[in-house]
Amino acid sequence: MMEKIKGKKILILGGGFGGVQAAINARNELDSSHSVSIIDRSRMSYLCGMNPMLIIGKRQISKTGRSLGRLANRGINFIESEINSIDLTKKHVNTSQGDFLFDYLVIALGAEYDIHAVPGSQNAYSFWDFQSARKLRRRLSRFKKGKIILAAAKPPYKCPPAPLETAMLINSWAREKNIRQNVDIHIYIPEPKPLGVAGQEASQQITSDLERRGITLHTSAGITKISDNGKKGFFQDGSSSFAEVIAVIPVHKLPVAVQQSGISGNKPWVPVNKKTLETTVENIFAIGDVNVIPTGDFAIPKAGVFASDQGTTVGKIIAGRINNSQTPTYNGYGKCFLAYSMGTAAMVGGSFLEDSGPKTSLSSPSVSSMRIKETFELNWRNFKI
Repeated sequence: MMEKIKGKKILILGGGFGGVQAAINARNELDSSHSVSIIDRSRMSYLCGMNPMLIIGKRQISKTGRSLGRLANRGINFIESEINSIDLTKKHVNTSQGDFLFDYLVIALGAEYDIHAVPGSQNAYSFWDFQSARKLRRRLSRFKKGKIILAAAKPPYKCPPAPLETAMLINSWAREKNIRQNVDIHIYIPEPKPLGVAGQEASQQITSDLERRGITLHTSAGITKISDNGKKGFFQDGSSSFAEVIAVIPVHKLPVAVQQSGISGNKPWVPVNKKTLETTVENIFAIGDVNVIPTGDFAIPKAGVFASDQGTTVGKIIAGRINNSQTPTYNGYGKCFLAYSMGTAAMVGGSFLEDSGPKTSLSSPSVSSMRIKETFELNWRNFKI
């Protein structure tokens, strides 16, 4: 049980982009009478945005994570624990380390992966988490020829540009190894067009960019099944294909504790107020991949840059409510990186909550954008993002 103190208890579930920024920003604006705590099942947090580079050997394994224990230096309590249940009425969270009370709760647990949603997924590869990326890295290190398939099952999935980015990085990697002529790269996505959330122009641009690099894109063709040997994929358009390597983007779902709490109202993701990111329960917020914020025909993408900004906003809102001071509103702005090669990257995104609809774009790839991406990764490791 958390020690009783005279101030408010701010409890944050999840130590990813959003959770860390919520904690840092709340802590920065509150005096020491108030406690700020993060609960996460793992002390080490990994930047999944590095995984496409990691699998081709262009990122060091030892430099893709950060220890949440370092947050103690900022006056933030870190509890390494499994989260069993969330009681919205009694305002406590049950964990493997006991019960923790809260006055303000931030749910930032991200999305969980349903490995059983696509039969046979366990027989294939993936790169959506650190351990699976390391496994695919080992496989690609000895890959010399054949077909590689990158396949998503159904939206939403975090970092929508990632399958496209990964295919282009594999293309660049194969050229560097002088085996590109022996490598056939295919992407299967369930959406009717790539980067639909970024608009028609961006979709056409990325489609052309893939085609110029000899990468085959299959749309409206989410993966539905994988053979027992992990070498054959079946797709929603009725097609099937053999490949030496099939890497799957797993189906995403709400964490069990969040779903069972009732905070989502039996919906796939937690609805929130788009300006405050507050749920239907006062002083309980949901940020990052667990929530849904509609924007035109789509929703705010599930990506770290958006979770980070949401965490910053919520941390300041909580501090403002406690301090009786002005609070910000969430602006829905964010841009993701899309690496085209080991040395160039583009930026995609924009402002998603404009009254007239999302205003988004995809930039041309450049060396300078890759440098910005590398700085972003370094800042993440140092808890600046």
